[in-house]
Amino acid sequence: MENIRPEDIWPEHRRNPAAPATSEGRRKMKKHLELLGSVGVGLAVALGGAGMAGAADTTIKICHIGSTDDEDHKGSLVFENFVESQTNGAVEVEIYPAGQLCGNFRQCLESVQLGTCEITGTTVGGIANIFPEIQVTDLPYIFPNDRVAEKVMKSPFMDEVRKAVLEKTGTLRLMGLNNTGGWRDFFTIDVTIKTPADLAGVKMRTIESPLQVEMVNLMGGNPTPIPWQELYTSLATGVVIGTKNGITDIVNMKFHEFLNRVTLDHHAYMFLFWWMNDDFLQGLSPDLKRIVAAGFHHMTSMASDDPKFTALAGYAAFKEKGGQVYVPTPEEKAQFVESVQP
Repeated sequence: MENIRPEDIWPEHRRNPAAPATSEGRRKMKKHLELLGSVGVGLAVALGGAGMAGAADTTIKICHIGSTDDEDHKGSLVFENFVESQTNGAVEVEIYPAGQLCGNFRQCLESVQLGTCEITGTTVGGIANIFPEIQVTDLPYIFPNDRVAEKVMKSPFMDEVRKAVLEKTGTLRLMGLNNTGGWRDFFTIDVTIKTPADLAGVKMRTIESPLQVEMVNLMGGNPTPIPWQELYTSLATGVVIGTKNGITDIVNMKFHEFLNRVTLDHHAYMFLFWWMNDDFLQGLSPDLKRIVAAGFHHMTSMASDDPKFTALAGYAAFKEKGGQVYVPTPEEKAQFVESVQP
């Protein structure tokens, strides 16, 4: 069990370290520590007994379209390790990356709804056809920085999304969110995008999201929705000459073998929504439900932090291949923002 300080749970009992502890303070602290101890013992018993509480042959399948270098896959490995270890092997987690069970987000969601796999992750575009309202998180330039976007991930708004999607589908439960790939920027082949005018006629790959298609249209580009697994070939054959992604996705999928320009306009913060088959979840014992929920917490925490580290290596690899990085001036950034205003 992780070390927990009493002041982390009872912030009102924080005091100046230099101040002497009163007898009353010591008495309360002792009481709190005793309570913490009982909680720890109870949790240990629950986790230790999980193997008996749940079916010994329980298998949880995770299907996603990311590569094995992707932060979403790394997060899945964290989930696998946590759940299997905390249940003493009573639950087995199988991970199917790179589109092994589903070729795009829509197919992955259908697989979860049908029970072919129990868990999948999608971006906004993957769920937009089921719940269009979620596209508000993908509005261009809506988030000024990581701090604001990260607060939205844990906001009451996402609780409403969880409730609404479950009510609408009956099977898809939102279990957690993480950043995936950092920020979405414009990557192109031989075209430097300094202002929206430079996008005129550029065949730009988008996800299957009406919002993203309209954004590229407003900037004068030629939006082309293409499934993720088909993008490499589409770049190689000239079906598109650009895409809107983060640097880690570009390098992990080896798209930088073709793409050699990037404009860091940061037009969208990329959320990944993790969905689980609710019928399967409700069939688990209370102990296993708690372990699964904790597994998602560890998964999303790791996956959100990973792009901040891998981006450094990603830009180095991009530049090593001859890639050029352009950061718009404040005046140029204002033109991008203005171009998508209603």
